[in-house]
Amino acid sequence: MPAIDDVRQSDALFASYVGFSLLAWYLNGLGAVLPSLREEIGQGAGLYALLPGAALFTWGLITVTRPRREHSHSGRTPGIAVGFVVLTLAIVVMGITGWPAVSVFGAVVAAVAAAHVNRVLPGMLATTTTGRRVESAMMRANAFSSVAAISAPLVVGASLALGAGWLTGFVVPIAIAALLVVWTARRSPPTAPVDKQGDRAPLPPFRDWWRECAVLSVSIVVEFCFAYFAATYLTEERGMSNAAAAAGGAAWGVGMAIGRFGFSVRAPPRSILPSAVTILVGFALFWCIPNSVSSIVGIGVAGLGASPLYPSRITILMDRFPGAAHEGSKRGALAAGSALLMAPALMVSLRAVSDVRMAYLAVPVLLVVLVVLATPRHAPQPARV
Repeated sequence: MPAIDDVRQSDALFASYVGFSLLAWYLNGLGAVLPSLREEIGQGAGLYALLPGAALFTWGLITVTRPRREHSHSGRTPGIAVGFVVLTLAIVVMGITGWPAVSVFGAVVAAVAAAHVNRVLPGMLATTTTGRRVESAMMRANAFSSVAAISAPLVVGASLALGAGWLTGFVVPIAIAALLVVWTARRSPPTAPVDKQGDRAPLPPFRDWWRECAVLSVSIVVEFCFAYFAATYLTEERGMSNAAAAAGGAAWGVGMAIGRFGFSVRAPPRSILPSAVTILVGFALFWCIPNSVSSIVGIGVAGLGASPLYPSRITILMDRFPGAAHEGSKRGALAAGSALLMAPALMVSLRAVSDVRMAYLAVPVLLVVLVVLATPRHAPQPARV
């Protein structure tokens, strides 16, 4: 059966790369369409930005507290194929803004579908590859997602400029990707075995994985402090136009993509300190020098520093669940959902009592917390297979 296994692995990797890319497209494209949605259904559309984090957190909380199930289907290619079909249809429904209640329903369903895909993707990728290849594949998948994060706002903007509307630029790439994943699922061998070890190994105690989960969550909070608010900083503190600030903020995605493609062929440092120091250098350029060019360069340097954090830390978290990768993936989804809620809440709250410049002082504080949490312990680490 080696030919069947090779096909299954190839299909799962392809679906994983597409899946990570389209999740990034959805999250970043959603931000780009919010101004248009506000014009069509009012300021309440701003709450749409909170839905992905809320759905991911809720779904993660439910799945880690309910009885375990075997992952013979949900962690494989058909699982994310269904998720992307539902996501595509839900975004179309979200675009029916003539009836605001219908649009809200579509936005909620889209967030839930994205949460489902986000929850199963890391586990599917981890059970398809082994050893160091897991981290390399995870890094490459997230490199493609960084490219999608840069492209989504640009495509939505171009769609608006051409008069095609925000929905066309937002949903068409997702629909194409959904078709690709469905095609991949249909061509997968029907006799493909269930995920290795059936995901039935005993779960490690909370004390063995809480720190890795916390490090992952804080890493994502740092990432989205820049991803969500860099353009706001460039507008309010550097006096750039909205269009120029949006383009300048894309430096974050550029730095992330370069770093992740690089680390997909060369393993990142095991210590989190080099990433923290690089982010801090980028933050200093961004925050300390009152110059637009320096701020944009700083955003790119910070993105380069942050590039290995999510792929390496989600891999390390799943390493704490040998033989139960999907259980580690669930806890990764819970950490990501928490971070997607915390990052905007933190920055918006700090900005409300001061300004966006002072709010950004949260970043060096978060980096200190990150380094402390990631300090190696003396307890033995599980070996990679």
